[in-house]
Amino acid sequence: MSNIEDTIYDLPNEEYHRGERFKDFLSSTQIKDYMVSPKFARYKALHPELFEISIEASEKGSLYHDAMESLVNTGKLDKWRNNLLVFEPPINPKTGCPYGRDTQKYQIALIESKESNPGKTLTSTTDIQLVETMVYELLNNCRDTSKQIRQILKWGKAEVSHFVEYEGCKFKYRPDVETAKKIVDWKTLAVDDLHEETVNRTIAKFHYGISAAFYQFFEHERTGVWKEFYWVMQQKIAPYDAVFVSAANWAFHLEDGIVKMGASALAFKKLLDQHVYCTQNNDFDGAQIFIQPGFKGRRIMVPDTPAFEKNKMFNFYNNQEQ
Repeated sequence: MSNIEDTIYDLPNEEYHRGERFKDFLSSTQIKDYMVSPKFARYKALHPELFEISIEASEKGSLYHDAMESLVNTGKLDKWRNNLLVFEPPINPKTGCPYGRDTQKYQIALIESKESNPGKTLTSTTDIQLVETMVYELLNNCRDTSKQIRQILKWGKAEVSHFVEYEGCKFKYRPDVETAKKIVDWKTLAVDDLHEETVNRTIAKFHYGISAAFYQFFEHERTGVWKEFYWVMQQKIAPYDAVFVSAANWAFHLEDGIVKMGASALAFKKLLDQHVYCTQNNDFDGAQIFIQPGFKGRRIMVPDTPAFEKNKMFNFYNNQEQ
């Protein structure tokens, strides 16, 4: 194993994701890149800067998670609030309105504000109010779900970083919340309802089940415990409703002493085995890897015609009267 501890508390988010010490550790997001191809996964790992989302999008996306981390670890939102920077653009004296984002005055003021508040998350009053509203609704106005969330907050620890070595390969994971028996992941959704169909569609679209299986598997490797995995899915549009969702039928599930594997757990294991093979053999094949070799090892894709094309019939009705 490397000289890195298997568990690190209070590791800054930036260091966990982009720190030099941890660049060789594969995350649950990275293992899903093998679904495109091993070649793509390798290229993305070697050139992460080409796939970074914008700083603005990153900061906005982490705002809710940072608030929940503060709530879990301290019981209050004060830590979160103290780490926020609300930028107020300078006013144009000619118009009496704030300078636009593309103006030099705006950009200079923004840079100065960031430099005088190092380490703080840039945000807006509107986004802060949205997160505070969501947190309040989650804890108070979702009835039984709110009660379950408050129990998780009471016994959980947030954003603890773990590092594991398996078959000579390095992996890392950082649960939103973990307890002695559970792992919980916060998810915010821009959806009109939280019915089972919507939840399943969301899990499938973003491959959340594979991430859940990743966390469970390596937690078991590290501790010997198969933990239950849950998502807390909350609307980020009014009325900010929420549901507590079990990953039992998607990922790993311990039942009567037997470990059962859902579809995502099976997919995860294939991805894991492929990553181990590629790493051990330094063999990162491209998209052809999904094509079974035929005569003399030739790989030729023979796509099946989609049903909508098979059913697309048409006729020509020429004028017979010349």
